[in-house]
Amino acid sequence: MDFMRALTFPFEDADWLKKLGIGVLIMIGAVILSPLLGISTLLAGMLFAGWSFELMKRVKQGSVEPLPGWDFGSLLRTGFKLFVGLLIYQIPTILYVVAVSIALLIPALGGEDLFEVLGTVVIVAISCCSCLIIIYGIFASIVYWGGLIRFIDREEIGTFLQIGDNIALVKNNIGDFGMALVFVILGSIIASLATSITAGLASVLMPIFNAYFSGHILGQLAAKISSPTEPQV
Repeated sequence: MDFMRALTFPFEDADWLKKLGIGVLIMIGAVILSPLLGISTLLAGMLFAGWSFELMKRVKQGSVEPLPGWDFGSLLRTGFKLFVGLLIYQIPTILYVVAVSIALLIPALGGEDLFEVLGTVVIVAISCCSCLIIIYGIFASIVYWGGLIRFIDREEIGTFLQIGDNIALVKNNIGDFGMALVFVILGSIIASLATSITAGLASVLMPIFNAYFSGHILGQLAAKISSPTEPQV
């Protein structure tokens, strides 16, 4: 897999400014509308997910122009399916957050004495369980990628429910999935550094950067798994 290629490929597209610019405008609109319409952030997330998946699919198929346009209806439909798929894998994480909230609330409602008795125990238990849930989150994300790659050929929510098949795909290609994870993490670090250097100004660019960068990396991964000798875009 080619890390630098995933960083620079958009600029070879004649319409790269328009395509990436629309993504930035979507992010700005979601931020502006979020205080009034909280669902705007969710819709923007689905759009970016659908757009990144379309890019991933084009890379896997060897398209000479992997950077997609913005067919909002199609991208939202795909993004919704991907959101549901991701939600399935993160149910334990959601339940954990709810359980932690309840565990912290009960001692607080019980008064100072009860909080002194149970507070420390609860905090220690949460600290230990948090380590486990972080490990689970990483594992679930990688297995979700397995489902995402299989989703290219079968764009149905049921693909994500075939957990055994998705785990098997990851297990049989663990080295490639591990490399993809490292590359995606490095990409996120680069985006975070850019945001810090520009005093937060680059934050509006992060969603579109993460979408195109991770989409290309996962597209390369999908191409390598399906055909190791296939040239990548």
